[in-house]
Amino acid sequence: MNTTKVVFDCPLHPWVVVAGAGIALGAIVLFEWWDAGHLRPLVRRTVLGLVVLATLMLAGIALGPTIIRTWLDPEKPLCSILADGSRSMLLTDKHSGKLLERLSRKAPNPTSGGGTQDAARQDLVRLLLDPAPDGIVAKLRENFDLVGWRFASGLDSLPLGENATPYQVNPDGYATALGEALDGAAHASGEDRRRALVLLSDGAWNTGRDPSEVARVLGRLGIPVFVVGIGNPNPPRDAAVVALRAPKSVLLGDEVLLTAEVATTGMSATRLPVQLSSGADVLEEKQIVTHPSGRPVLVSFSFVPDTPGRRTFTVQIPKQEGEQDTSNNLAKATIEVVERKIRVLLVDAEPRWEFRFIRNVFERDPAVTLSVCLLRPGIGPIKGEGYLAALPTQKQELGELDVVILGDLAREQMADEFLKELVDYVKIRGGALIVIAGRRQRCRGLIGTPLADILPVTLDGGGGGDARGEQFRVELTQEGASHLATRLSPDPEENESLWSRLPEVRWSAGVGGLARGATALVVHPYRLAGASKLPLVAVQQVGAGKVMFLGLEETWRWRREVGDKFHYRFWAQTIRWMVKRQFAEGDPRARLSIDRTECDVGEPVEVEAYCLGPDGFPLDNARVWLKIESEGGSSQRIAMAPAPRGWGTYRVVFKPEKAGKYLMRPIVSTYGEEPLASSVTLTATRADLEKRFLGQDENSLLSIAQASGGQYLRVDDSDRLPSLLAAKIARKPKTEGFCPCRHWAWYSAIAALLGVAWLVRKRSGLA
Repeated sequence: MNTTKVVFDCPLHPWVVVAGAGIALGAIVLFEWWDAGHLRPLVRRTVLGLVVLATLMLAGIALGPTIIRTWLDPEKPLCSILADGSRSMLLTDKHSGKLLERLSRKAPNPTSGGGTQDAARQDLVRLLLDPAPDGIVAKLRENFDLVGWRFASGLDSLPLGENATPYQVNPDGYATALGEALDGAAHASGEDRRRALVLLSDGAWNTGRDPSEVARVLGRLGIPVFVVGIGNPNPPRDAAVVALRAPKSVLLGDEVLLTAEVATTGMSATRLPVQLSSGADVLEEKQIVTHPSGRPVLVSFSFVPDTPGRRTFTVQIPKQEGEQDTSNNLAKATIEVVERKIRVLLVDAEPRWEFRFIRNVFERDPAVTLSVCLLRPGIGPIKGEGYLAALPTQKQELGELDVVILGDLAREQMADEFLKELVDYVKIRGGALIVIAGRRQRCRGLIGTPLADILPVTLDGGGGGDARGEQFRVELTQEGASHLATRLSPDPEENESLWSRLPEVRWSAGVGGLARGATALVVHPYRLAGASKLPLVAVQQVGAGKVMFLGLEETWRWRREVGDKFHYRFWAQTIRWMVKRQFAEGDPRARLSIDRTECDVGEPVEVEAYCLGPDGFPLDNARVWLKIESEGGSSQRIAMAPAPRGWGTYRVVFKPEKAGKYLMRPIVSTYGEEPLASSVTLTATRADLEKRFLGQDENSLLSIAQASGGQYLRVDDSDRLPSLLAAKIARKPKTEGFCPCRHWAWYSAIAALLGVAWLVRKRSGLA
């Protein structure tokens, strides 16, 4: 495209200017010929020539002839090729048509047949990046300078050409930040060249900015994105259990929570039944609605195992209509159910309704060994198997128990030795105590005893019980919403909703308020204790043990219309929380607990340390650190902060940055700078956001192309890419114009000619 032409830059038509210049030139010639007629011929011709030449040059100024030269910019526009390097490129799709022939020539596949062939998405990318002379890359080089990029959660360089390292999926590509990849590639090469982007991807982005919004910005900057969709946009119908998370071991009778991820392809939004089974028994079935894009949906199951041993649980989706491959419809988890009986002593004065229903709960709980002491004033204690004739007053007798549940006993029914040993049992030996008030308010007889000092509520200053019989629903506190004892549902919102709908109760005990370091889990909706709502369920760490106070005796009313569903769950979870630290191993001076033993990289995990001083009382003014050692040998130490109203409890949130196992141990300033023996182990795994069994997200890719002013192509049509791109981003023509008649040298020449003519005329006596 090299051309040269001349154009005239004058206000009138060039022929008009030429005619006017000719007339003026004729007049000047006649005048000069007549005026210099007496001079010698040589002088006369010299003057005449100078004047004529100057006149012609003046006419050139009026015409303004400009030489315009046009040629193509030798610097080609820039084209950045972005290849998806995430782990979703390892997925396999079925293909047919023109692509099938190219795939067969490149890599014959024995699984092909019936007009289709299985191909991994990474093989398609390699095919498109093939540096062969007849390939797309070679054709693009004819009109563009190429730059290659590979992206997943980040962006890195991708060499292109014959000697370049072949394209490979990033082994750490567990997420796709497509929006950031588009923005980074567009601005990585400066702003002074015309640019275009070619995107090779399945469109399955799962982190970062919305790529459609980024593409819209690129469109305003004149940077079109041409998209080649990788993968089958119309995959076969398939339902899959993508992942299953479950604990490795639990205690017999503990609640087990399993969480599964379910995804579908080729089915849009579909209602699916998901079953939890153990062997041939279906334990639970839930109905879920899948996401139309194929993104996973979480489904949780909870149950209580009733037999010990190693058990395998299966989460399964029944075969769906039109589904061909059912191998991914289930996932299994093996859990070790350990039999460790919780030894409970239930004590009361009378067989009130609360006593009867609590006894029924623990008699049916496979993880509980129940002993009962029913004193019955004026009648005498019940005797028989499983019943105690008197309260235990010896250290050895109490030491054989894990939980003591103390009902509405009169002060004279509890010997001083029993109260003293019960306090030591909690504070020193780490026992658990639950005190349940009754309508007779006999618990107020504990005022002034050692037992009153370890209760989570103060009995002094509390009024009498609410004997008016007004019905009310209990209210869950913010602390209670996340506490194990009051978790009626794994879902926080559903849990709060369940508590707000529990049947009403008709009585509550009057207390003075919360004790120092105690936490209220459930409160009265409108009665006050001081400036706060009256606590009905309160807990507290005391020495090495725990104490709970219940200011109501009607939890059995929660069985109305639903049976044991909520009543059993509350009491089963309560005693398991009460003995949680007793079953933990390690140094009693600082026992660690962790809210989960497995997590994803970057997922927050809460670690808690319960610290006791040399006297057995909780440490509330110590400096506590958590030492964390990873598998690679590196270690770090992070400070733990005192938990709000958690006397002796310190907490910290840890987010693992790498996959692997982490050993955690506490360091307490009271006992030196070395970690104590207590420890917990956390296993962090990298969440594979790409393992979603997705088809090509054609809608997302179309929106990227349209928003940026580019075009979407299927893989079969990818051979059109070089011509479409060349038509959209043509090489810039460069133009250069030059007008010699308006150059400073031209004006200087005219001035010189006229000056010489005047000088000659002057010397000849004409001027």
